[in-house]
Parts: sequence; C-alpha cells; structure tokens
Amino acid sequence: MDSPEVFEKTASVLETGANVALVTVIATIGSTPGKVGYKMLVWAGGQRTFGTVGGGLVEAEMIKRAECMLAEPRSETFQFNLGETPDDEKGICGGSVEFLVETFDESALPLFRDLADAAAGDEPAVLVSIISSGGLPRKIFVRDAAVAEAEHSSEITAAIEDVVAGRHDAVRISAGEINAFIEGLSSPPTVVLFGAGHLACHIARYASAVHFRVAVYDDRDEYAGRERFPAADDIVVADFGAVLDHIAINDRSYVVIVTRGHRCDETVLEQVVQTNARYVGMIGSRRKTRTILDKLRQKGFAEDVLGRVYSPIGLAIGAVTPEEIALSIVCELVKVRRLGRTCPAGHMTLTGPGGDA
Repeated sequence: MDSPEVFEKTASVLETGANVALVTVIATIGSTPGKVGYKMLVWAGGQRTFGTVGGGLVEAEMIKRAECMLAEPRSETFQFNLGETPDDEKGICGGSVEFLVETFDESALPLFRDLADAAAGDEPAVLVSIISSGGLPRKIFVRDAAVAEAEHSSEITAAIEDVVAGRHDAVRISAGEINAFIEGLSSPPTVVLFGAGHLACHIARYASAVHFRVAVYDDRDEYAGRERFPAADDIVVADFGAVLDHIAINDRSYVVIVTRGHRCDETVLEQVVQTNARYVGMIGSRRKTRTILDKLRQKGFAEDVLGRVYSPIGLAIGAVTPEEIALSIVCELVKVRRLGRTCPAGHMTLTGPGGDA
C-alpha cells in the first residue's frame, strides 16, 4: 500500500473523531512476508483495517495488539521471530520482523494531512519516526535537508540525506540514545515511456503495479490515449524531435525507449542520454544498438555518456511474447531501483524477437 493512500486514509479516519493505529514494518532480518515500510491502519475497535504488513497470522496478531492500544495515543514496538514458532504458517519464512505501532487521536489530523500532500508530491520530503515503547508517538516531518542538519543528530541527518538521495527508501537507526525510523515521502520514481505501441501498454501496466509513476510520450494521438493507457499518470502527444521541451526528466526518471522505429528511437536517445535519468534503456537487437551508438559517437558523444545506455533491455528470462518482454523490462527497472546500476550498454540480456514496439 503506497504511503499517500495510507496517510490519506489516516486523515479521513481521524476526521470522524475516531482513534487510529498505524502499524509499520521498521526492520526485517531474513525472509519475511512483510517488507520494511509496509503499513497498515487499524480502527473501529480492530474491526476495520487498511493496507497490509504482510498478511497471515502475524498480521492478525498485530491487529489484536493495535486494537488494545486504540484507547489513547501510544507508541510500542513488537518483534516476531518467524523461525521460532511451531506454527507452519508463521514460521515458513524463517526471518524476524519488527513493528512500530502508533495510536493517534484527532489532534494528529493536521500532521497526516501534510504527510498525505507530501507523499503525493514531487519534492523530496522525509518522515522521521522516533521509536519508543510506552511513550507518545512522535513523528517529525522534514521538508528541508538543511533544516534537518541544524536540528537533528549527525546520524539522523546522514540517514535523511541517504533517503533524499534515493540510496534507501527507509533507514532504521538504533545507536545509543538514537532510535528512529526514517522514510522518504516523495512520489514514486517515474517510468517515461517513449512510444505508445502494444509493448508500451504492457510495460505501463506492470510498472504501475510495482509502484512506479508512468508517463507516456508519443507523436500519435490515436495511440497515446487514456483508453490504451488507463494506468498512466501523464500522457504527452508531441514530436519526438524536442522531447525535453514537453516532459521533465530527472534523477528519479527511468527512460524506456520503445518507439515505432529505429529513427525515432535514435532521435529520442540522442536527447535523453544527456540527462541525469536514473535509467536510460532502448529496445532492439545488438546490431541496432551498435549502429545507433556508433552514430552518436560520430556526433561527438563521449563513451561514458553512451555507456549509460541499457540496450538490449530486459532481464534474460527467455521472453518471447509482448507480455513477457514487457515483464522482463519492468523487472530490470525494479532491479536498478532496488540494487543500483548494473552493467549497461551491451549487457547480456535478450528481449525476444522483433525488438521494437
């Protein structure tokens, strides 16, 4: 469940005058069903929930514990070792997970309205949750890294900088008197699809499902439309010759070039490869890739710039159908997002026959 939705729902529950418990996975070791940052709300005496922290019996247990805390604002941490329980359903993963459970009343409504707005926006913002057992919940909303440096410890400041830079989605700090969970609030990174063919439709659907924003760019309005791309956040219809005039690309952008032909692919690549996009990928065969990159070399592009290009794109999963090819591409995007850059130009992947959308 995305943070914007959870924070919006928290605000809507608090608006009714009801207390609500926010359950967050703040640390994991080994294999666990709930991952760091997963969130769940519990209210109405434990009868209503929203979101998930991994499901199963552990989630059911957290609902019970949150229910017991709803009477007043409180903060508690709970840890489960899934490998030490005789219950197969709980022990199958074998790891351990730590939860932060915080109960809020209507006095927290302004905070969650601000958090929902920040989580839905594009500007970097960070939420620092001070972890304590038995105390009141304490959350610090940080918009300005310079202010954070002046007001927080060096450990918290360093963690905030890591999150803002995108090196981590969230950081758990536990050192001496410092005990905090720091998470990013800005909107998810954006997959910018150049091309609106059948392959792009599948990429857009998969990318949205794994929590990327999706922008679609094509010069054909009969292709780049809401009916074909219901999951897209932005759709731009404009000439491929000046794409940077019509769409913003930054270090949170994942550019995927799947236009209708080699010439359009080359036109787009020449422009976007000079940006600071986190990922620049172009579909096509190795021969096509070599040809286009050689042309850009002749135009004076440096090797370190061209070396950023992923082409062919997609992880090597033996993909053949358009759906499988799209899946392999989105898997590569997730890999770069979570693990950082791998080997780009000339990396050994196959996207299946055809190459182009």
